[in-house]
Amino acid sequence: MKNNVILLAAVALIAGFSGCSKKDNPAPQKPTKDMAGCQGYASGYANSGIVGAANTFDFKISQNNQFFAEEVGIQRGFWNGIPAEVHVLYEPAEDYRNAYASPDGKILFGYEMFYYLVRSFSKISGSNNLSPLPVDGVLAHEWGHRVQFTVGWNDYTKPSYRELEADFFSGYYMGLAKQWLWGQIQTYYNAIYASGDYYYNSPDHHGTPQQRLNAAYAGLTTAVYELNNNVHYTYNQLHSIFNQKVHDEIGARKSSVFPEVVYPKNLDKEKIKQLYPTL
Repeated sequence: MKNNVILLAAVALIAGFSGCSKKDNPAPQKPTKDMAGCQGYASGYANSGIVGAANTFDFKISQNNQFFAEEVGIQRGFWNGIPAEVHVLYEPAEDYRNAYASPDGKILFGYEMFYYLVRSFSKISGSNNLSPLPVDGVLAHEWGHRVQFTVGWNDYTKPSYRELEADFFSGYYMGLAKQWLWGQIQTYYNAIYASGDYYYNSPDHHGTPQQRLNAAYAGLTTAVYELNNNVHYTYNQLHSIFNQKVHDEIGARKSSVFPEVVYPKNLDKEKIKQLYPTL
């Protein structure tokens, strides 16, 4: 297994420009739009930001550009049959940080979101090194939405279940494709937990912190089961497993301390790839 870890640069070199000129007839201001959630992006508003070119990633630091491009390539190879055109979204301010997936095949990964994840969650405890897993996990969550759009499931009894399933897919990706970084998994858990909310009556409710963590862990243990038993799941089978787990294992579990998973010894990279999900 490849054990070297790509380290992200923790500080973005962001140049701020302010130039105000007084005009007799200022142009009308664009309205803003609530784009909460990761499926709510809309263009043409004051807070829409700027969408970068497809599959061209500029985070202002070449090391980060290379890291993100490589991770997109890894995930494109993992999510068999699930196309995605990935863009960097330059949000107008950090308060608007987000990442989005859309039915038309796009994933917009926020520039501000990228650096928020790096600053807040990527530091490995007891080390000066940074883990890529928080960024990897958000990208996998959005690719999970692309799975939902592509396959076309509409049997979610609550809006939040669609989001929890994307967390399930994110954890599944971690368990199957990133097991060689198991020592850094807590950085991923921390990022997932922090993204939960308690807005139960909001259509943009993503699940509580505990539910989101439970969903990610359920996906991860599903991948570990696959590895230990040499079984292969299609997307529809994974969807069925999620629906079985959402009420008890995901919805009811209250502990944030999870048992250690046990991977089989002598994992073979090519055999792991054969277990990647398919339509």
